[in-house]
Amino acid sequence: MGDVENEIDVTKLRYVLYARKSTSDESRQIRSIGDQITECKDFARYRMLKVVDVIEESKSAKKPNQRPLFRKMLDDIRKGKYDGIIAWNPDRLARNMLEGGEIIDLVDQKIIKDLKFVTHHFTDDANGKMLLGMAFVLSKQYSDDLSQKVTRGVRNNFLEGKTPTPKHGYLNEDRLYKPDGKNFDLLQEGWKMRSEGIGIEEIAVYLNANGYTKRVKRSGKEIKIKKQILSKIFKDPFYYGVLVQAQKEIDLRDLYNFEAMITEDVYNKVQQLTFRRIKPNKQHHTAFYPLKAMIRCSFCGSNMYVSPSTGSKGGRYLSARCDNKECLRKKRAIRTHIVFNFIYDFLDKGLNFTEKEYNEYYSNMADLSDSKREDLNIEIHRYEGFLKKTEFELKETSLNIVKLQKTSPAWKINSEQINKLAAQIEESKEIIKKLRQRLTNPVEDKLSLEDFLNLSKNAGAVVKSADAVVKDQICRIIFTNLFVDEGKVTSYQLKEPFATLIKQRELSLSRGGETILQLH
Repeated sequence: MGDVENEIDVTKLRYVLYARKSTSDESRQIRSIGDQITECKDFARYRMLKVVDVIEESKSAKKPNQRPLFRKMLDDIRKGKYDGIIAWNPDRLARNMLEGGEIIDLVDQKIIKDLKFVTHHFTDDANGKMLLGMAFVLSKQYSDDLSQKVTRGVRNNFLEGKTPTPKHGYLNEDRLYKPDGKNFDLLQEGWKMRSEGIGIEEIAVYLNANGYTKRVKRSGKEIKIKKQILSKIFKDPFYYGVLVQAQKEIDLRDLYNFEAMITEDVYNKVQQLTFRRIKPNKQHHTAFYPLKAMIRCSFCGSNMYVSPSTGSKGGRYLSARCDNKECLRKKRAIRTHIVFNFIYDFLDKGLNFTEKEYNEYYSNMADLSDSKREDLNIEIHRYEGFLKKTEFELKETSLNIVKLQKTSPAWKINSEQINKLAAQIEESKEIIKKLRQRLTNPVEDKLSLEDFLNLSKNAGAVVKSADAVVKDQICRIIFTNLFVDEGKVTSYQLKEPFATLIKQRELSLSRGGETILQLH
């Protein structure tokens, strides 16, 4: 390394070999991790360099703080575990100026005593550091330019209705969707069943029994339809022709001879059936019941109605009841104390997140925004479909009531129905308004660091000891839904950032404790 090579015997240094290839790298010309390691080892052997560790990482270096193994490597260098780094090319170490500058700074401080590259000659002097900095700049420029071209290409393809995103029931040929035969027909029948009020679980059983299978292109594995998959399908406006992707949507029927699986009317009807539990009840307007609209039936997916009940011995208790007549569950209600016991147990184990996890999550919110916005757009479509169907029903009922005598029982029934539908319409409009606000500001619900850490540490104790209102408020900050069968909580959905952070923790444990940050 320039003049320093006269002072340092590089054969006595401890090198760490770092190899990286991002699965999202736009360039397919980058050497595989195996090739990088082979060439680096040959390079080290020829120069008699001592490689004490090999680190392989499949993460993008385009943005800083995305690579936990790279970060650990630099921490280990600071602790004195390694003296130098060997990599195939400088762009394997950094494609952003923050981490590129950090490496150069560690060289300046003599913490990194040597850098070796198969494709680049580095010397520890002013010219060598300038050339290394230029290599980082060029790799960043290449990455940014390629990203812009790919983004522009994806955007132009999307405007033409072309996208590689797979959809159940369709083949994707030349990025255009075509029915895939038997699966298309089966799923079309599934939509028909759902529009008739049949539960998702029963539809999944029917589809699998009749041979529905989808082959995963990458692995070749065949998968059967699941309740969770069907739930997403029945929300997606794609099946009547509107493709939603990130912040954009496009009507495929206007672009090519796209064969829609269902009509928009069927889609709207399914959304109406999904949201039919929106039933404001005047006599309960002043009453407060915790977990309202949070407890859902695991059999049919409907929201369960929370209300007080009287036990066989005369005692009063709070229960959640499924009123969906088509639901297959035998026991209609479940006591809410069972749900709260699950919550207590969940929170007793402790969320126990740290300030570091908080900062890492919110620093990656930009990467999450596209998928979040896509979900929000689909949710808006669902409520708009429900709204259209409900407005039509309100119009029909209003026209019908004109023909009736005010003294007749039918007039009273229709009048109550009009009030209920009007309330549903107002509530739906308010929900759509809030979803659109979140669409423009996906992090508007961001918790402060203090609130986040307090919840992580104390939520269990607070929920146990608090009154019903506080219990409800804390649960709503952490949970989105809790699904129950006839006797227990079967699954749950958490709000962000808790959902992603727990997923990261589970992933870390499943990989032997290694810290891996993956945001979906």
